[in-house]
Amino acid sequence: MDHLYQGCRMTLRWTYFVLLIHVILHTYVSGLHSTADRQPTSKSFRKVHTGRSEHTALHPSETAVSEGDVQDHFIYVYDMPSHFTEDLTQLPVQWHPSQYDYDQVLHQHLLQSKVRTEDPDQAQLFFIPVYLGRHYNWFWQQWSDPNNAWDLNKECLPTHTPVECFWDKWDRAKEASSDMVRKAIAHVKEQHPYWERKNGADHFMVFSYDHGRCDMARGLQHEEFGRMFAIQSYGDIMSMNEKGYPPLIQRWRENDFTWAGPKLWACFRPDADVLVPMYYSSQEAGIVSPFAGERDISMLMRFQYEIGDGKNLVEHFGHRLRYELIEQWKADPLPRSEQGLATPEETMRDMARSVFCAAPPGQTQDSVRVFRGIVKGCIPVTFYRGNDRPFERHLRLPWDAFSVNMQPDDYDQLNRVLQGILDDPRRLQGLQHALAAVQRHFVWDPRAKDGVLGSIERELSLRAAALHALRYS
Repeated sequence: MDHLYQGCRMTLRWTYFVLLIHVILHTYVSGLHSTADRQPTSKSFRKVHTGRSEHTALHPSETAVSEGDVQDHFIYVYDMPSHFTEDLTQLPVQWHPSQYDYDQVLHQHLLQSKVRTEDPDQAQLFFIPVYLGRHYNWFWQQWSDPNNAWDLNKECLPTHTPVECFWDKWDRAKEASSDMVRKAIAHVKEQHPYWERKNGADHFMVFSYDHGRCDMARGLQHEEFGRMFAIQSYGDIMSMNEKGYPPLIQRWRENDFTWAGPKLWACFRPDADVLVPMYYSSQEAGIVSPFAGERDISMLMRFQYEIGDGKNLVEHFGHRLRYELIEQWKADPLPRSEQGLATPEETMRDMARSVFCAAPPGQTQDSVRVFRGIVKGCIPVTFYRGNDRPFERHLRLPWDAFSVNMQPDDYDQLNRVLQGILDDPRRLQGLQHALAAVQRHFVWDPRAKDGVLGSIERELSLRAAALHALRYS
């Protein structure tokens, strides 16, 4: 009997061992398949995948942008002196007089929104309204020709060449904008007790110019800026994008909304900042379905480049990609595609006729034509090397379902990729259906519940919850 008992025990042990090995192998193989499913097909993906980096989201849920309730009365809007707000609206500007003014738009919206509280002791977040967009734009244009913001009026400094003077205008604007931010923070600290509670981590400002806080608050030291976060359109997660240098991801220290890495400044902090579409006046009624009309233009390329003008030298503007794309189009245009400049009105009409809208970089990896195209039902074709996209990281907006991103090094594969989609009706319709489902999220219409402003409120609500979870003392 003992011999039989020992034999049964040995059989059970072997059975358990075999089952354990089977479970381990199954888990390992499943993991390989799961990882393989996530791998890119582009050979140049060695760079950085858009919107995927080593950061922790503000919340762990998988909710879409239009879902979830926003709490009431959780944002306190500081009543700033008029020289930070209304007085600046009187400054004359030539260059995109409204594109960088969404600090004003958001301010006016929050004053009327149900998320606003008039009791700062009950607030979870604090908004410091400063109309930096208008101030920055006006400041650099003081050294421009009155009839053309891009032409020099006078030398910025006597020792500068015209090219140096051209760029010096922006350096002066950055200094002046930084000083404005410094004074606004000082005012808040002097007049209110709330900044010190979390070293500004529950405070935010809008930095609406091309490079976000690196344009508008570059001159501030960490101890001055504190842990304040930004609302901005700049989502570059690279520390550099220069040919010959390996791109680096901005890496963050812990999860306390501080930063470190290869730069003294982080222009964009994925775990803290709220990333929004570039601003342009848009109404929900102006949305054009991807299925509307004939869509007789396969791909629209409404951009140009200039060489040797002393300003936007092709090697500095658009990371040379505009030049490469246009030269390729001249040599081998995609059938039914169109290239060339047009008026804004003509461009918007053409976007409503186009299947794809190419949106290469300008001053940054992003471009306002991405969002204009989306509203007009045109599938955006982007060239992000490493760039977060609005409402993707925290609100889970499914960008990969309704857009096409090409690695910049693969620009010569553009025709092949787009023609492959055009030849596959099921895949094309999938992109268009996904686009139609998200278009309303890209309008700055204050009446649109699921528009940009509503999405900002949702992400701010997540930010408030994340700060509460950190339990600052």
